[in-house]
Amino acid sequence: MVGRSPQQDPPPSDAETSEYMRNLAELFVEHAREDGYSFDWDPAFIHHLDNYCTEFAASKPSSEIIHSVSMGAGAYLGEMIVRNSDWKWVYCTNENAAAVESPRELRGYPHNKVAKRINIGGEHDLEAFFKYAMTGEAPRGTAARVIKPSWWQRLRSRA
Repeated sequence: MVGRSPQQDPPPSDAETSEYMRNLAELFVEHAREDGYSFDWDPAFIHHLDNYCTEFAASKPSSEIIHSVSMGAGAYLGEMIVRNSDWKWVYCTNENAAAVESPRELRGYPHNKVAKRINIGGEHDLEAFFKYAMTGEAPRGTAARVIKPSWWQRLRSRA
């Protein structure tokens, strides 16, 4: 799904993206459980994902394993947002990636956020990312911002 080349099939529909991400998130929960971690769909425990990423990064995994975990944990983070809000999964052709999108068409890239959390560290707080999606309020001390479409995209959408 992510990293398609131009010669491949057309991009997936939002419905296909949603189904794929839901399945990937459920696989992540299942595999994490086999490794002794307990994830569920209760937003009160989203901070466990930050703890998991900290422990995972400390194990110094290979780049292939990091990519795999980023995809699964990112799907879980995105699915937590979708299940607990009015956001939905979409496929962003500009980024060639799955994203979550609000009714106001704000987009978040949970896979990228998880990868940054693993590779860079705690300043990429997944709980804060989740809470921003839930409330629309940027957590204190973060650089969260809304990127508006260019003037011509807004004009075209009115037509």
